[in-house]
Amino acid sequence: MSDSVHGDEAVLGALINRCGKMRMLSHSVVVIFLLEGETETPCALAMEKLERDLAEFSQIAAEIAPGSLESKLSKNLKRVLEEVDAVSRAQNETLSRFITNARLIHDRLRESGGSHLTSTIKEFASFVTTTLLATLNSIVEGINRALDYVISNRQSQSGNQSKMIRSSITELEKISRMIMIISVNASIEASRVGEAGRGFSAVAGEIRNLSQSANKVITSLRVQYESNEAS
Repeated sequence: MSDSVHGDEAVLGALINRCGKMRMLSHSVVVIFLLEGETETPCALAMEKLERDLAEFSQIAAEIAPGSLESKLSKNLKRVLEEVDAVSRAQNETLSRFITNARLIHDRLRESGGSHLTSTIKEFASFVTTTLLATLNSIVEGINRALDYVISNRQSQSGNQSKMIRSSITELEKISRMIMIISVNASIEASRVGEAGRGFSAVAGEIRNLSQSANKVITSLRVQYESNEAS
């Protein structure tokens, strides 16, 4: 369980960084549009970078979209994201709106340059710096909630396991003490009957030795458990 949960935490941590990168990617797209909107002929290198930025933004958006078939996240992480409402339908629609409009402007730039797209690009830039930015910030907060949920759940399960282990060690100690008492009583009774009880006395001695060995193991377990709890 531990490896799986820690893996989920790492994936969510990486996802938070990637969603943070979406802010940079969206602003990069806007900067390219603003620059290319002042030219008659689009710059090939700028268009290539624009395509890469849009492709990466789209890939991350697909990864976190509710119910996405393209997401490579585990079923458990998808469930957690939905449970904490990390990405709402409305937020996903905002991401889709950015991708759709950015691709439309990109295609129009390629076809006829950007001199006639000034107002469209300014409107798009306003959308990115207000609505989209607020949405991306909320999504990062949502995935942070999912990470907190996973960590809290792990700590809770770890606490329950710790209680079970402590309880088991205590019960084993009780059993060991009972066996020791029984073996001592058996030795006393065997000594009372003299020669006839010699065989029984030997058995009682073996039981006592077994109890002492078990007690050593249990003591070692408790020391190790308490050491782990303190670390």
